[in-house]
Amino acid sequence: MMRRVPAYLLAVLVAVLTVVGAAGPASAHATLVSTDPAEGAVLPEAPTRVTFTFDEPVQLVPDGLLAFDAAGKRVDVDPSAKGVEVTGRLPGELDNGTYVVTWRVVSADGHPIAGSLTFHVGAPSPKVVPPQTGPADPGAVPTVQGIVHGLDYAALLLAGGLAIFLAWTARGVRLRDDVRRRLVRVLRWSALVAVVAAALAVPLAGAYQLGSGLGGVLDPGSFDPGLVQDDLQVLALQVAGLGVAAWAAGQARSSLVVDLVTALAVWSPALVGHTRAYEPSMLLVITDALHLSAGAVWLGGLVGLALALPALAGRPKDAAQLITRFSTVAAGLLAALALTGVLMGWRIVGAWAPLVEETWGRLLLVKVGLVLVVVAIAAYNRFRLVPRVAGDGGHDERRLATGLVRRTVAAEAALLVAVLGVTGFLTQKPPGGEAPAQAQTADTGVVTGVASDDLKVLAVLDAGPGLQRTLIVQVQNLAGDPLDLAAAPAVALRSDSVDLGTVPVVPTGAGTYTADVVFPHAGAWKLQVSIRVDTFTSPVTTVDLRVR
Repeated sequence: MMRRVPAYLLAVLVAVLTVVGAAGPASAHATLVSTDPAEGAVLPEAPTRVTFTFDEPVQLVPDGLLAFDAAGKRVDVDPSAKGVEVTGRLPGELDNGTYVVTWRVVSADGHPIAGSLTFHVGAPSPKVVPPQTGPADPGAVPTVQGIVHGLDYAALLLAGGLAIFLAWTARGVRLRDDVRRRLVRVLRWSALVAVVAAALAVPLAGAYQLGSGLGGVLDPGSFDPGLVQDDLQVLALQVAGLGVAAWAAGQARSSLVVDLVTALAVWSPALVGHTRAYEPSMLLVITDALHLSAGAVWLGGLVGLALALPALAGRPKDAAQLITRFSTVAAGLLAALALTGVLMGWRIVGAWAPLVEETWGRLLLVKVGLVLVVVAIAAYNRFRLVPRVAGDGGHDERRLATGLVRRTVAAEAALLVAVLGVTGFLTQKPPGGEAPAQAQTADTGVVTGVASDDLKVLAVLDAGPGLQRTLIVQVQNLAGDPLDLAAAPAVALRSDSVDLGTVPVVPTGAGTYTADVVFPHAGAWKLQVSIRVDTFTSPVTTVDLRVR
């Protein structure tokens, strides 16, 4: 085996780079930087095109760019996307009035973002009918995606880990034929579950990106290769890699080629994870692949031990050989899991506050807590039970210790499955996707938020009906007196499904600003206000608005 190590390491490096090469680099999920024309602009002449510029390359979904006049009637638009720009060509002559352009794109990390642009030709229309763009709420899709991805992680790592257990950990150990058949059967069923879950993930990803909800899972648009290319690659890698692993295990064969094909299947989730959307992307995707490898060998080894040890209860020496071999490997796996997990988590979160303020951070803390419990059980195994199995305490003592090891490794395996379930939901929660909750909401429609130790923001949405509303923002001191500012605050609006971006405001009095906003839908919205105090200070507050 030692003579194969250099070639094995070289092949592993080539395979990792193959996975990395298929993953597109990015900096985080995209943010709208600017629009042309600007939001709320009044133009003397009709534009021939609209342009949206993002901070990273994006992909336009089918019907992702739609234009409407003030009456809510569709206006022909020819959409295109290239790099960071999304462009829509408009008809040559547009009548005077208000126009709304809605957009929906997909970031490099697979998460969709959407918004709208309102501009006016000649003068604003006296009344604007909100455009009917169809469903844009993912509904239960993210939850179902989390369940499916968690199932895929658990089954994939179990199948890949059992393949390594049979090929390497159990090599030279006299396993009964019925035990080996049981291990192969579990491997094959796990591989089947993983492939089915990966197949279900394809239309779910399409429905999520289109915003069509669970009802859109069977829509042909949800299978658009342009939308679900990464998920199709993951499915192909898992079908090929796990198929080869299941065949080789049944034939009791092992080779470098089989190991590498199996490894590609285990590494496949790195193609669609959050790590590929953060720099340095190559390092983080390699780290993700190593993290998955360590998890697979650990989970597969634990399940393999739990299934094999009962048959070795009467042969303590063989049991000691198997347990000691896995225990030695597990120490290195623990270090690999810890280092890669910390590196990826810190690079994605980037600060302490998001760990408790954002859903993604809280899920990460749950995962860390479960892993710490697994580590405690593993340490008890390694330092208390393994010496008893391999010691000179007599046949009965070693047999008793073997039984205890079996129960503790079963508990470890169950907890690792729970960890993988949490990981499935982590893949569906965009890091940094939540605004800080600093708002107090009143039934009167008046909301306030504290921007700093001496500033607060008051926001009022007029009580008029419909979705075309006037927003009033006032910056005050803590006593409630409006403050004159050198520059207007930066005001942005977004909901869970739509990001309107920066909204232009007009000063109407001391510290008071107004904006006319056409909300694409009713419900909960986040209003973010950034106040420029001086060159180096710009306190920000976020308040909750409810549009009825």
